[in-house]
Amino acid sequence: MKKILLSAVACMFAMFVAATETAYVRITLKSASGTNNALRLSEDDANTNAFEDGADADKMMDLSNSKSVLLYAFVEDHTCGNVVALNLDGLKLGFTTNKVDDTYTLSFDQFSGRELKLYDAVKDEVITINASTPDYEFTVDASQVGQVAIADRFSIGEPASLDFEICHRYGKLQIAGYDGAVVVKDAEGTEKINQTLNAGRAQKEITLADYITEAGYYTVELEGKTPLVIKID
Repeated sequence: MKKILLSAVACMFAMFVAATETAYVRITLKSASGTNNALRLSEDDANTNAFEDGADADKMMDLSNSKSVLLYAFVEDHTCGNVVALNLDGLKLGFTTNKVDDTYTLSFDQFSGRELKLYDAVKDEVITINASTPDYEFTVDASQVGQVAIADRFSIGEPASLDFEICHRYGKLQIAGYDGAVVVKDAEGTEKINQTLNAGRAQKEITLADYITEAGYYTVELEGKTPLVIKID
């Protein structure tokens, strides 16, 4: 009986020591007007990437005043303020702006374990998260000021380059797998759009109606080549 008890204790101890937290960080979103909201991310080999009640915690989505902000992560159909995952790479982060600010910062503290990467799809920029990572400042479009939830800008991990694709859909020029100038000309060769895109790791869109008001055929040039001719009605 004594041997059985010792064996059980040894097994429990082995299970305890086997669980390893490989990364931890608290990320805080702060607005220019001074409000803030935090998200805690932990990577532990005792957990999975699925939502686990008791480890992952749903965010209280409190926007009590005009300056309130929110930062959260998406785990299955949950918006979480605390995430414990087997591997944090690929985790999508969301945030909600307030009614007054277009400038925000992300700060990183309580860091431990392996370095993490944070990807900003709008700026196509990768931030390395470690114990000395400085605050990361970013802005949002004027249309995103006003307690707007933004779900497609930040993620954990460095995404791979996309395969090249260019399409004209629903009045928008959609480009992926390309970094460089996009030039759109009318049938007379007059330049209507000249815009530099960083679309190597995230698809970007150009709304044609913002630049072109006349119907007709237009050529799209990428680095002097013409991969697409489009018709605008």
